[in-house]
Amino acid sequence: MVEVYDLIILGTGPAGMAAAIYAGRYDMKTLIIGNEIGGTTNLAGELENYPGFVGSGIDLMKKFEEQAKKFGAVFEMGSVDKLEKVEEGFCVGVGDKKFVGRSVIGALGSERRKLGISGEVEFSGKGVSYCATCDGNFFRGKTVAVIGGSDSAAKAAIYLASICEKVYISYRGDEMRCAPISLDKIEATENVEIIYNSKPVEILGDGKVSRLKLELLEGDKSIDVDGVFIEVGSVPSTKIFKGIGVELESGYIKVDKEGRTSVKGLFAGGDGTNNPFKQVITATADGALAAKSAYDFVKLG
Repeated sequence: MVEVYDLIILGTGPAGMAAAIYAGRYDMKTLIIGNEIGGTTNLAGELENYPGFVGSGIDLMKKFEEQAKKFGAVFEMGSVDKLEKVEEGFCVGVGDKKFVGRSVIGALGSERRKLGISGEVEFSGKGVSYCATCDGNFFRGKTVAVIGGSDSAAKAAIYLASICEKVYISYRGDEMRCAPISLDKIEATENVEIIYNSKPVEILGDGKVSRLKLELLEGDKSIDVDGVFIEVGSVPSTKIFKGIGVELESGYIKVDKEGRTSVKGLFAGGDGTNNPFKQVITATADGALAAKSAYDFVKLG
């Protein structure tokens, strides 16, 4: 016999954890599945913009986990291999295990693309960041580099230029891919320098970032920096949902303002949805809304 849950939450980041807390308070029998408690929030060395909390992303997620367990959430660590519609609702496969839920919340988030260069992992949270709005304030008055040429890279550079002494942009092409208005603003900002046709090859430092090595057409170049912000895009973790016909928008799960998807009984929240603002606080709000909608669906009909 496969155990049936009122709600199965896919993802153990802020959206999934918040959903588990709310579902528990709604007295729903809840299972939450994920690879790692915290997800990409763990990459934040220190959070300053989450109300009532200042500390590392890992520490915040530990508090979320404790609270979710307090309200009865059952945790299953592992990768979701399969999701399919069944008579009772949905069947979720994790390795050789199967779980059935009357409703499901998709909160698998998205994965930041990595450079895959030496020093990137070593200095993650010690000068290497994937979120300018999360970590930028720690580099106030310092020199930083932004890697990338898209709109997200341009916006990160513009924001960082307002608080940092110097901002370098390293881009592999000979022309930024961002919106023209963003490029105009960058070019009009005195403390931003774009290094075109450059490829990051190594991040260096002693305990924390101090230098970025670049490969240019004419040879290598090193720049002294206190931080490296990697803005080369992200990939939403939505593959598992495509098989049951979930409507996507630019690769992200399309949800309404209450977290409902195009599939009845399936809800979603967090960075894997079409929510335009990818932050811990918005992910938690998404999770709360999705849990309320799941409760309405399961308990109220």
